[in-house]
Amino acid sequence: MDKLEKLLNMLMDFNDDIRFAAVSNDKGEILWWSQREGLKNLVPFEETKQTLLRALHAWDENARVKDFIGNGLYSISSYQKIKRITVPLGSGKMLFCTLSNEPLKKSLISGKKSYGHLADMGKILSIVDFIKSQK
Repeated sequence: MDKLEKLLNMLMDFNDDIRFAAVSNDKGEILWWSQREGLKNLVPFEETKQTLLRALHAWDENARVKDFIGNGLYSISSYQKIKRITVPLGSGKMLFCTLSNEPLKKSLISGKKSYGHLADMGKILSIVDFIKSQK
């Protein structure tokens, strides 16, 4: 099994909130992808590819300040229906995941829905590090 395929399988197995996961190269081409069985795409696949490409360009732009703040670890964008996570994997590759963003129960204080649903980034990064360490 390829390392990238193993990465996606481990991520999908670890967290039921992950709807879609892909690894792209530095040109935005999807090398491996996996989608949660039984879920309907919220975003058409072609638009997902374009979003992934925009995320790659954003990482390239942000690399300009890495001498000041260090290398980027991950980025999370949160929307009503999903969270999008990107993680640079080195050698121009990037992990791109979407997770369900079901609101938590209404806040006791404000009475409004809370979209503070956690993404378990520590566990996601641990899986990424584990796969990177494999030969």
